[in-house]
Amino acid sequence: MKQTVYTDNLKMSLLKPLNTAQECELLGGRYFIRRMSALALLEQEEKATQAFEAGDMRQASLLNVQMLLDCLCDPDGQPIPSDALPTADALMAAHDNGTLLDAIATVKRHAVGSLEDAQKN
Repeated sequence: MKQTVYTDNLKMSLLKPLNTAQECELLGGRYFIRRMSALALLEQEEKATQAFEAGDMRQASLLNVQMLLDCLCDPDGQPIPSDALPTADALMAAHDNGTLLDAIATVKRHAVGSLEDAQKN
């Protein structure tokens, strides 16, 4: 019985995501972002790559901008509700490609753990 309790707690503990927030500059302001899970990042990258390879640049761009929006969080690392955020289309209409690409690159660097290293250098 003890072993089951330990392994159940271990499993729950291992599957609990770390909700850490990193403040950074994006789109001309200071915002908190959180890391995506490894699976969420992989799935997003696969979808964006498929859209790109199919020649659907709009869909590839929308997926990347949506990833940026999905990574925004409060200071405690909790995601921002989607109704409190603009749509990916609206964000693309408001900002130029360079600004959006910089923001997306920042979020992706943070997703793989290198944002803090980049900010230190």
